[in-house]
Amino acid sequence: MVYKQEHFVHFQSNFELATHTPMMIHIPGLTDKGVSSRQVTESVDMFPTLVEAAGLPSLQPCPVNSREVALCSEGTNLMPLIKNPHGPLKTAAFSQYQRKGYMGYNMRTDRYRYTEWAKFNDAPEYRPNWSNLAGVELYDHDIDPQENVNRAFNKDYTSIRQELSRLLRSSYERGL
Repeated sequence: MVYKQEHFVHFQSNFELATHTPMMIHIPGLTDKGVSSRQVTESVDMFPTLVEAAGLPSLQPCPVNSREVALCSEGTNLMPLIKNPHGPLKTAAFSQYQRKGYMGYNMRTDRYRYTEWAKFNDAPEYRPNWSNLAGVELYDHDIDPQENVNRAFNKDYTSIRQELSRLLRSSYERGL
């Protein structure tokens, strides 16, 4: 049994309030006593996790252009996390939200939320144009969990912003 609360479309933003959702999975014989983790996960992780829990062959990662592929997944199998809730599994979760010709490409790590609002190319690619940014957001959840202060242009966060930008762009370029 899986329980996943989704409310992203109702909030229409990339903020933590809109994108943070609980996930609960019950796998008889494995989670009977409960397993709790604060690790970063995504909704796309449910399918490969359930495939593994059912004893089926693992799913292949989706290629950048997956239109011709019959079955693949962009998610991460969470079974290692169920077996070791504190072990490393994912470094970030991704989401995006469109606003008037720009897409907010969003990444959440264990500490930061980073968003770049980029113009995107229409069909057939629907790819971000990283050279045409309308805005950048960086929130440090260790000191600002409500995301009230955008630190993207704070000089103390310059190297963090550069690294998060590199990770965000490379993740979207390779298809997450």
